[in-house]
This record gives sequence, structure tokens and C-alpha cells, in this order.
Amino acid sequence: MKKKMIHSLRVLLSELERGILSPAFVFCVLATAAVLFLGSTSLWFPSEAELAGGLAWEYDLTMLDTGCRSEAFVFCLPLLAAFPAGISVLTDVRSGFIKEYLGRSGSRPYVVSKVILSVLSGGGGVLGGYFTAAVLMFMIYGPMEQAPGEDAVSQWETLWPQALVVFLAGAFFAMLAATLGLVFRNRYMAFGGAFMVSYLLIIVTSRYLTGIYTLNPREWFRQEHYWEGGYFGCGAFLLEMCVIMALIYGQTIFRFAI
Repeated sequence: MKKKMIHSLRVLLSELERGILSPAFVFCVLATAAVLFLGSTSLWFPSEAELAGGLAWEYDLTMLDTGCRSEAFVFCLPLLAAFPAGISVLTDVRSGFIKEYLGRSGSRPYVVSKVILSVLSGGGGVLGGYFTAAVLMFMIYGPMEQAPGEDAVSQWETLWPQALVVFLAGAFFAMLAATLGLVFRNRYMAFGGAFMVSYLLIIVTSRYLTGIYTLNPREWFRQEHYWEGGYFGCGAFLLEMCVIMALIYGQTIFRFAI
């Protein structure tokens, strides 16, 4: 039993090394930060009056929140999350590497490691971009901000649950992309398929099925309707979605790859 656990852990660490230390993961982090900046262009250049009196406290966090709620981020998220490991299993199948790999690792550790890789690379990539953008915005605009008042409450109390939603949404779309790519045996479906599912969910739940707004990816970040617990409630919902998607992705690997 102990040897199996050690073996499974080694397989997992090997997959994480291949995925998280890859150029694709770094690109995901940097591209996410760039999209968040592009989503907050309205706040790039404060007025002269604002600059003279000093920017509002935590102006940088306001920029981050604006970028996270933007159309650019909502629509780019499925593509960004899919980039690090969306075609990981498909690449193993096409190259024939999976036969040799399964002989050394076993099917169950392989499937578990691929699911965890998608969660940590997809969710971790966009979350890394989120915090990268936060640091850069603070470095640029932080020195120009006013000092906080005595009764000021930091926006981080609201934004760190938003960061949780960013991670879970990225993990969900990463597993969705990998599933679609494997089912259709097409790398373009891994990226385009996840994007199309997100786009259709936004259109359908915005125009026709407005009562199930919880399935609207735009709503996850804008919170325009009622969520029990705000971002915490949204995070709990996305966690359930991720568990379901992980089970589907795992079964898809067993069905189409092994």
C-alpha cells in the first residue's frame, strides 16, 4: 500500500513538473496579466485632478477588479486556462508515449495525475496571472495613492474570494478543454470547444434562460444577481462544477485514451 502511494506521488510530481514548469504555463500567467490590464484601460490614465490630489486608496485593486469583470477576461479565460495542459493526454496518445508511460505508471495513477495537472495548471496559471497583474498595478499606481483613512477597509477582503473564483473557473475550463480535445481527437477543439461552450452559456443564460444565471461565466465575476455569500457562494458552486468535471474528464481518459 505504501509503495503504491509513493509510486502514485512520483507519477503526479512528474506530471506537474512537465506542466507547471513548462513555457506554456509561463505564457498563461503572462497572458492572463496582460488581459487583466487590457480590461482596465479606462483607468490607465487618471485625470490631472486625481493626480494632483492623489489617487484613491487601493486604486490598483480597483483596476484589478475592473479587469477581472471585463469582457476581455471573461471571453479569454477558457483559452488561457486550456493552454498549459489542455492537450496533454491527446499529445501522449498521438505520439504513442502513453503505451510506454502506462506500463511504468499504471492507468489509475496516470488518470489521477492528469486530472490534478489540469486543475493546478489551468487554475494556477490564471491565478498566477491575477496576482502578477495585482503586483504590477501596485508597483505602477501604488506610490500615487493616498494614505488610508482610520476607518478604511481593505478591498482584499472582497478580492481574495474573487481570486478563488478565478482559480476554480480556470480549473473548470482547463478540464473541459482537455475533455473536448480528447473526445474529438483534435487539439483545436480543446481550445475552441471550451471557448464556444463558455460563449454559448453566456448567450443562452443572458437572453433565454435568465433564471439559471449561475451557469453564466460572466456572472461568476460580475455578481450582478444574488449569490448567497457573494464570491464564496460562487466559489462553492464552481467547486461542485469542478468535481463533476473532474469525474467526467477521468472517465473520458479511461474511455478514449487507455
